Amino acid sequence: MAREVIKIMVSSTVYGFEKDIRVLCATIESYKSAQYEYKVLNSYIGTIYVAPGVSNAEACLRAVNECDFFLGLILPRYGSGITHQEFTRAVELDKPRGYLSHFSVRYARELLAQYMYTDFKNRVKNLNFNFKKTPVFEDARIIDMYNEAIQDAKPMEQRRWAHEFGHFDGDEMKFIKTEFEDINRLKADLDELKRLKAGQQ
Repeated sequence: MAREVIKIMVSSTVYGFEKDIRVLCATIESYKSAQYEYKVLNSYIGTIYVAPGVSNAEACLRAVNECDFFLGLILPRYGSGITHQEFTRAVELDKPRGYLSHFSVRYARELLAQYMYTDFKNRVKNLNFNFKKTPVFEDARIIDMYNEAIQDAKPMEQRRWAHEFGHFDGDEMKFIKTEFEDINRLKADLDELKRLKAGQQ
């Protein structure tokens, strides 16, 4: 009997993380049980279908729609902005989701807060703030993406966790193992979340 497939989307962030992306995706797909297995949707490893006439960005957004769980990666490089669009779509759809964030993003967020906001407590943006690309941090929109991921503007009980990694080689894999190794537990949690959402409608 074929296993039921649980689709995990790993966001499109790649630059400087290519080898780790491959390991991360392969590790998730290695976890299975008698009833379930994972299929990873990720643009870098080539598992996102791009229909004829559809842009890369739209294909990635369709994959967000399709997935059962969205895993967002936040790195100090912004790239083309497709990853940010994926984050926004995952939040709009209220997809079950988790995040891995490179430690440098939190450092930059804390260092730049005094310049990015005229009122940090109420998150009032400084319209005169202008960030210039550096070799270690590419774009201040990464901080916007991080804030969107953790739901920074929401009340504390509604905020999300972005697990920090990059202090040691492979430390992101502890999060991956904890989140995905017990596939039966994750499936049960996803089903319960779906049941609760259906009851709210």
